Amino acid sequence: MPAPIRTWSLTAVQAVVAAAYFSGVIAYATTDALYFPEQAPPGWAWPAVVATAIGFLLLVPCLLLAVPLLAARDYRIANRFWVLLLAATAAGLAALLTMASPAGWEIFDWYVS
Repeated sequence: MPAPIRTWSLTAVQAVVAAAYFSGVIAYATTDALYFPEQAPPGWAWPAVVATAIGFLLLVPCLLLAVPLLAARDYRIANRFWVLLLAATAAGLAALLTMASPAGWEIFDWYVS
């Protein structure tokens, strides 16, 4: 896969999954955490539900592909959009770390139950 397509693909997937996941984290933390487990997630939260349920399966391969690219000096010189990939990779890593935390497991339980 050519470098620009690879950059934009990895950036888009990681950014969308991280944004959906963190929107659910914010919604849970600001509103529905008070009513857990009695209240189910609201209907508008379906992107966060999907990101919570399968985000791990999307983010791990993206991170495994993005980190070696970002580590390669030649790639960074040849691609001026590597900073966007770096930002999306950092957001994806933050989402994975949040998913693995106790709060992330509670959010997973709330969205998936």
